[in-house]
Amino acid sequence: MAKVIRIVLVDDEALQITYMQQLLKQAAERLDLIIQIDSYQSGEAFLFALEDHLDWDLAFLDIEMAQINGMEVAKRIRQLSPDLALVFATAYAEYAVEGYAVQALDYLLKPISLEKIEHVLQRFITLRPETPHYLIVDVEGQPIRLAFEEILYLEANKREVLVNTEEATYTVRQTLADFVALLDQRFVQTHRSYYVNLDAVTHLLKQDVQIKTGALIPLSRRQAKEVQQAFIHYYRKSVFYEH
Repeated sequence: MAKVIRIVLVDDEALQITYMQQLLKQAAERLDLIIQIDSYQSGEAFLFALEDHLDWDLAFLDIEMAQINGMEVAKRIRQLSPDLALVFATAYAEYAVEGYAVQALDYLLKPISLEKIEHVLQRFITLRPETPHYLIVDVEGQPIRLAFEEILYLEANKREVLVNTEEATYTVRQTLADFVALLDQRFVQTHRSYYVNLDAVTHLLKQDVQIKTGALIPLSRRQAKEVQQAFIHYYRKSVFYEH
């Protein structure tokens, strides 16, 4: 199944939101894309919702809005959701330079045509990584965004997973197998109950894997050879073995 592109519109004009929704649906149909659209009529409402919707892929922002403008919203987005692609849709060309300062994907001048929307979606598809390097996990009812590089190792605890980072340990109500299926090839199984991030590994020991914090992760005899090979293939650099 094709991946759904989650789009959010932020504009204080209801008619403009309706118009953009129509254009996006037409463009998606022509490009054979599956999209989901959310919309907000103020920057404040959008930012309030953002922490619960860190899985949005693409945001269309109006710049001239009351109270907080689209450029200020974009700066806040870069703090909360740095991978969210931004497109400014506005009648004012003078903000273009500021748009590039927040790494906007595109800058559209109103009136916006179907062709412009198609171009934006095509560009987004071209530039978007095939595999996201983060995931959203539910921790005690709160969505938490975790970059893959933040995760040091995973530990199974019955039907829960303990996700260990340098800052904290998060408990996720999910099986280890289901959780690992969301990750990429940098995560390798060291033991029946453990997976480790190869980016965090410093030493492969006889019965453990040492990570950069100094912690020792259990390494079973069954997994030892596979972990060694995975480490070498992943890094293609020197590995320190202790026997």
